[in-house]
Parts: sequence; structure tokens; C-alpha cells
Amino acid sequence: MTTTQTYIEMLSYMRPEGAKAQRKFCNRFLRPIFGNPDNRGNYILRVGNNPTIAFMSHHDTVHTHGGRQKVVVGSDNFVTTTQNCLGADCTTGIYIMMRMIEAGVEGLYIVHAAEEVGCRGSGYIMQHTPEVVDGIQAAISFDRYGYNSIITHQSGVRTCSEEFADSIASILDLGYSQDSGGSYTDSNEYRGIIPECTNLSVGYFNQHAKSEHQDLEFMETLSDACINADWSKLVIVRDPTDKDDFWSDTFWSQDDRYYPYADDIAVDVSLEKVIADHPKSVALLLQSYGYDAKGLLTDLGRIREGY
Repeated sequence: MTTTQTYIEMLSYMRPEGAKAQRKFCNRFLRPIFGNPDNRGNYILRVGNNPTIAFMSHHDTVHTHGGRQKVVVGSDNFVTTTQNCLGADCTTGIYIMMRMIEAGVEGLYIVHAAEEVGCRGSGYIMQHTPEVVDGIQAAISFDRYGYNSIITHQSGVRTCSEEFADSIASILDLGYSQDSGGSYTDSNEYRGIIPECTNLSVGYFNQHAKSEHQDLEFMETLSDACINADWSKLVIVRDPTDKDDFWSDTFWSQDDRYYPYADDIAVDVSLEKVIADHPKSVALLLQSYGYDAKGLLTDLGRIREGY
């Protein structure tokens, strides 16, 4: 049975992509449930005959080295570590999915490899085995900080409709609301073939930092809500082939280029200075959001210069 103690033990593994501790983690916690991974290390399981919802997380963390760490549960029911990044991103997502699988909730469950180094596991599925998600109408990642975000845009691009986001908020009934400020996670890789792709808050904070911490009570509450939710009430609206549905809050698009609304956006000079003064730190931040050089140049090239 998957319990909070199981989660604490999962957090003890520091597992950057390719580390021995990552393999040990997968062998201990994922293989008994999912079986063997695909050729890129993604763990995939179908529950039910014809699931239309894919639930997603990833098994790598942003630790600089692999190994084990000590985690501490405080009197406030938050778990943290004083040694390294906690790794709740994305251990929490895996835990929620494990509980859902154990409860028999129908769905396609994917624990991706290599999300923290550029969504390479989900990218592999898109490039080499897209049939894995045939019939899937919604991709829901459990990989967002905070308590109430239902991500509608990732890296400025719409990935799910407002109607879909509202329907999730309604069926979970935990105070969730739309959030257009998403960065980039595995569900974004599927936005061109799956109509609704989102990311949900799971109750961690200060991700990728030594002060990262997870609210255990919220994690269990969300797990219970996902187990008891009537997922058939999700509203599917977005057309994944609509290439004009980009940057809708700040930009309009034409000819696959993004144009800022002149009245709504201005360059923050102080932000430009931070980027100029700390290029490596900014590069590391962008990398943690899933960008590589090619992807960044692609998106920068879509924004009209000189506005």
C-alpha cells in the first residue's frame, strides 16, 4: 500500500538524469507497478480499456549528484531537507499517480525520464512512439508549485482551454483557478496532438532550491480528490492543430511569429540588466524550464524585434 511513509522514502533518493540512484529509485518504486520502461526510460501504464486522460510526472530531479539524503517532517506537516534540493518536483506527482493507480482510476499513466534536462523523455514519445497517446484527449501533469494553479499556457503558449481548466477546478473542488503563467513541463510536449494539456499545483514550494518543501496534508488531500473525481466531466474544447492560439494574453500571432500588444507590454530595463549581469544563472533557470539553445532561439525568433 502506498502511504506517506512511502513518499518520504521516495524523497530520500537524489536522482539527476542518468544517476545510479535514479535507476535504484525506478527499480524500487516504478518497475513493480509499471513494468519495464520504454527505450528512453519512460514508464507507461494503461488502467482501463480505453482511457482518454493521460496523467503525467517525471522521475528525474535537479540534484547535482545522485545518492541518498535525509528528509525531515516538521511539526507543520511540511517535509524538507537541510542538505540539498528536496526533489518534491516531481516525486509528489509520482506519488499521486501511484495512489490513483492503486485505487484503479482509469487513465494512461506516464512517468517520464529526463524532464529536468529538456523534456527528453516526453520528446522521445512524441518523435518515435506517438501512438502511445492515441485516443488521449487530455494530458494532466502533476508538476506545479503552489496550491491552486491549473496551467492554461506554458512558455507563453496556450496548451489548454479555459473551459477545460474550469472543469478541472469544478470536479476537484479544492480552490483551483486558471493560471496562464506556466513554464514548461512534459504535458507541453503533447500540445500539438492532444487537445487539452495542463499542469496542476501539488503543494510544493521553492522548487529546485535547498529550501524546497512540500505540504504533506495538501498532497494527500489532492490525491484523495483525484481518486474520487468524476473525470468524465472534463470539458474538451481546444483544437491542438490551431497554430494561431499562441501567447494570447500578451501577444498576437501571424505567420508563426509573435507580436506584442504595444499598449500592454514594455521591456523592464532592470530585468534586462539582471540578464546581462547574470547570464549563467539565467541560462540555468531557462534550462530548468525545459529550454535548450535550439528551442530558445526558435521562440525568440518568433517574437518581432524592435517593437
